[in-house]
Amino acid sequence: MEEENKYKEWLKKHNLQKNPFILEINPSLFVGYQQQISNLLSNIKQQQKLILLSGPTGSGKTTIISYLKDQNKDYIYLNKPPKETNDLINLSDYFIKDLGFLRKIITRKPKKINDLPSFLDKIITRPKVLFVDETHEASTEILEWLRVMVDHVKNLTFVFSALPVFDDMLTKNLETLKKRVTKKIELSALTKEETEELIKKRIKHAGGEDIKPFSYNMVDYIYSRTGGFPRDVILLCNDLFNMAVEKNSDIIDHNLMEESNKKQIETSLKMDNLKHIPEKQKMVIDIIAQNEPITPGDLIPYFDEYQSNKHALRAINNLLGRLIKQGFVERKKEGKSYSYKLSTSTRTILVKG
Repeated sequence: MEEENKYKEWLKKHNLQKNPFILEINPSLFVGYQQQISNLLSNIKQQQKLILLSGPTGSGKTTIISYLKDQNKDYIYLNKPPKETNDLINLSDYFIKDLGFLRKIITRKPKKINDLPSFLDKIITRPKVLFVDETHEASTEILEWLRVMVDHVKNLTFVFSALPVFDDMLTKNLETLKKRVTKKIELSALTKEETEELIKKRIKHAGGEDIKPFSYNMVDYIYSRTGGFPRDVILLCNDLFNMAVEKNSDIIDHNLMEESNKKQIETSLKMDNLKHIPEKQKMVIDIIAQNEPITPGDLIPYFDEYQSNKHALRAINNLLGRLIKQGFVERKKEGKSYSYKLSTSTRTILVKG
């Protein structure tokens, strides 16, 4: 209770009603990617059949979809692809509800997956868009049926949202589906100016002013640490807020960071802590140390205990996310992909060890 009151008092002192950097999807706080969004909407308006929205974890794919979905009732969102083929039949519910009152009463969704494409083609009489998030997690069978619907449902545009590795998965396993992709839109990261705008927008939304309590030179630090990936920006700002509360600091600046960096080296990155992190994280650090820079796809062969590459990739991205947050690993854009390497402090500690 004492810690909670301390946090509330600190927020109140800075005219903040809440922590601006709680990790949540809020379309009203969306920043950046205007060119990509314009490109996406243009292709939707043209009624292109299949569009691929690609980007690494934390780049903002889900936020973009939520942002667009809130503006158009004809945009339908699946946060994950169905696991079983028969679950695809439930897609009918999204379109039946838009039918007229009498037709809605008498219309029944199909019982067999084979009847789904023709059923949807019949009841969807005006352009609709179906966003399927995390498409890289879909089974080959599910993707094959989605391809059939792409081919046979005239008024339905599909937007697949996936990690960059999905493109390689299609090349290896589903070349026929890849050929249906009429437009590929890639997300990378925010610019430094957009990163600053994201921070300001969230602080204002929480009742604060401008960039306070951050000093302006902290934008450079936040951008260099996160590379402009929105989720990483939010997570780092949250950590900085918590640090400022702990130290009861009125401003988040490099003086606070110097103390933080000492603490990070003394605690997060000393050899004893490296020895006690989970085995899987330790394994990833060892692999990166021997092969850096390395991509998530390059790590897949080391994770042969998973039933498929997509399951391995999901586990790898989760592990890398934790290691980045702890300061053990850094990532940066390399062409169209993203590579990972050890942070300078981690490498120094390992050498000393």
